[in-house]
Amino acid sequence: MNTSPLDLNLGIDFGTQFTKVCIRDTALERSWVVTFANTENHTNTTLLNDALLPTKVCIDSNGILSAGLTQSEWQQQTQDFSIIIDYIKMRLANLDLVEEGKVYPSNYLEQFHGNDLNSSENLENICAYYLSRVILKAKKWFCEHHADLVKNQNISWAVNIGVPVKYYDSPSLKRFEKVLYFAWLLSDSLPQSVSLSFSQLQIKMQELRIKIDDASKEIPCFAIPEIAAGVYSYTVSRQAVPGLYIFFDIGSGTIEGASFLFWREDEMPKIDFYIGEVEPLGVNALANSISDKATSLRLQVKEDIIHNSEKLLQDIQNLSEVLMDADSTKKEIKPGDFICNRFKVTDKIIEKNLLESITPQQEKLLYLILEQALIHKQVGKVIMKSKAKNKDNNLVIFLGGGGRESQYYSDTIKSTYFAFNHQYAGVPKYDVQELPFPKDDLDMNGIQHNKFHRFAVAYGLSIPEYQAPEVKLPSRFPYKPPKLLPSILTTPEIGRYPDDNSSM
Repeated sequence: MNTSPLDLNLGIDFGTQFTKVCIRDTALERSWVVTFANTENHTNTTLLNDALLPTKVCIDSNGILSAGLTQSEWQQQTQDFSIIIDYIKMRLANLDLVEEGKVYPSNYLEQFHGNDLNSSENLENICAYYLSRVILKAKKWFCEHHADLVKNQNISWAVNIGVPVKYYDSPSLKRFEKVLYFAWLLSDSLPQSVSLSFSQLQIKMQELRIKIDDASKEIPCFAIPEIAAGVYSYTVSRQAVPGLYIFFDIGSGTIEGASFLFWREDEMPKIDFYIGEVEPLGVNALANSISDKATSLRLQVKEDIIHNSEKLLQDIQNLSEVLMDADSTKKEIKPGDFICNRFKVTDKIIEKNLLESITPQQEKLLYLILEQALIHKQVGKVIMKSKAKNKDNNLVIFLGGGGRESQYYSDTIKSTYFAFNHQYAGVPKYDVQELPFPKDDLDMNGIQHNKFHRFAVAYGLSIPEYQAPEVKLPSRFPYKPPKLLPSILTTPEIGRYPDDNSSM
C-alpha cells in the first residue's frame, strides 16, 4: 500500500430542496460531480435527477428514518411515512436567525411520539443524520466508480459544507459546523446499510454530544460561504478580471444574493464580500406562496415558472399594458409606491384588481407581478449597498442555481434596473454573464455542461481552502449610506421612485 495518503475532498452543497456533491482529488486538482448512479445505463435526464438528492428526512410508522436517497430511490419506497421533514437546512438556520423563520415557508412540525421535532436538539440530530447518509453515499460511489484511483491507497477524507454568506457571518455558523461534525462521526460509526430509528438516533447523538468538544479539533470538516464557492470557477482563473461582481443563486426555496470585490495581491486571488441577502423567493417557495394566497392558483404555477416562462412573461407584459392603459392615476405615482415590474405597474393597481372579478389566470399573473416586486427589492438592496461600498463602474452579475434556467427569474433580475430607476443613482447597466465552466478540472460524469450552474457551489466546495481565493466577509465592510443629491433621492430596497418621469 502506498504510504502517502490519497487526499479526497467532498464538497456538499446542502440545498434547500436538493443536495449536490462533488469530490476532488486535491493532488490531481480534479473534481467529479457525484451522480450516485451508473453513468452507462442512464440518460442525461436521469443522470441529472440522480445527482440531486432531495434534502429531506422521513420517519415511518415504526420510527425508522429514511434520508440521503436519490429521487429514483424515493419513488421506490413502499412504506408509509408518518412524517416528512423538509426544508431541514433552513429550519436549522432559523434556530439562530429567528427573523428569517417568520417569512420562510416551512410548516411547524408535529410531535413524534411525544418528541418536539422543532427543538434545536432534534433538528440538529435530523440534519446530522441526513448529512451522514450523504457522506457515506458519496464515498461509496467514488470508491466504486474510481476504483483505479483508490486501489491500494490509504484515503484521507475531508468535507466542506456550504453556508449562505448571511448565515456564515452570524451565530448560525457554529451550529452548521457542529452538525457537520456530528454527521462525520455518525458516518464513521454507522454503515450505510444500517438505518436508525428516531429513538436510536437520539441515543447515538447523546453519546456524540459528550465527546464532541474534544473530537471537533481533529475532524476534517469545514463550513464555506456558498456564494464564494459558487464563483470559484471564475475567480481561480488567470483570465478573471478584477472588479465588483454580484451573484444570485436561485434555488428551490431561496434566492441568495451577494456582492464581492475580486482582486489580486502578488498574483493571489482574493474576495471581499460586501453584502449577503437570503430571501424565500426560490422556485418552490414562490409557487407555494402564490398557492397559499389562492387555492385556484395551484394550476401550473411552478410549471409556468420553469418551463413556460417565455410565454408567462409575455402574458405579464400584455396584462401590465392593459392595467396601465386603464389606470387613471398612472401619472400620479408617489414615493413609497411599489413598482412591481418594468412596466411601472404599482402595488395599488394590483391590489385593486385582485378585489375585482377576474379569471384564475389573471389572478395568477397579478400575484406573479407582486412576486417580481419582492425579487426587485432583494436585487436592489444588494446592488445599491454594493455600489455604496465600492464605486467601481464594473457591475457583472452571475446567475446560478436551478432557477437560473427560468427566464422569469433572469428577466425579473435584469429589469430591476428599470423598475428602480438605477440609471438615476449612478448604477451602470447590468452585465449579466454565464458562470464559466471549469473545463480543465471538472468531470460532469455525463451530465451536460450547460447544467453546470446547478453544481457550481458543490464544485467550489470541493476545492480545499489552500487552493481557493482568500475570503473576507461582509462584517469586515460595514455599510455606509451613500450621499445622494436631493434630486435623486431614492430607496431602491423598498421600490421607491426618484420622480414621476421615470424612463424605460
